[in-house]
Amino acid sequence: MPSLHHVVTFSLVSLSLVGCASAPDVQEEEGTSEDALSSSSCASSLAAGAVNAKTKAMLNTIAWSEGTAGSCGNDGYSTGFNFNCFSSCAKHPNKKWTAGGYTSSASGRYQFLSTTWSGLGMSSFSPRNQDLGGSRLISNRGVTLPSTRALTATEFSNAMKKLSKEWASLPFSPYGQPTKTLSQTRAKYCNFAGC
Repeated sequence: MPSLHHVVTFSLVSLSLVGCASAPDVQEEEGTSEDALSSSSCASSLAAGAVNAKTKAMLNTIAWSEGTAGSCGNDGYSTGFNFNCFSSCAKHPNKKWTAGGYTSSASGRYQFLSTTWSGLGMSSFSPRNQDLGGSRLISNRGVTLPSTRALTATEFSNAMKKLSKEWASLPFSPYGQPTKTLSQTRAKYCNFAGC
């Protein structure tokens, strides 16, 4: 769960994401007529192929840790703070939800705050762009994910130390909120990445 340094604390659910910076080489979705027709859709199938399988394994691990994986009928792509569902992914909902004494605009599978999302410069909040944006935040934290193999246990632990400053639900988070353990998170990652 997040802290007030770009993250919001919520006592029952860890739903938020922080950070923004320069982006690695990823291609934002093109504006084809098919994309235009489905630009508001939050269907998880629209993220297919946005990132390689090993990056997707890390993103799946983050979504699991944040509590969004499988939620709102779109595998979390249309999930707002405190599991509020929204219907259009044409743009970040930029809505603040309040729960447990906290207010947050955290939205999407990786719980992007509206300010974080704006800093990424994506044209839409499509599932594809959410995956690309999550990948950028991973890279911005100095984590390089191999494209042909899973991270070793040591590499994974080092990645969690860096990424926990972005996603407060990850092990080693400095924000003082409930986190997943390293062993839980590693097991989930290995399930996705095939360690």
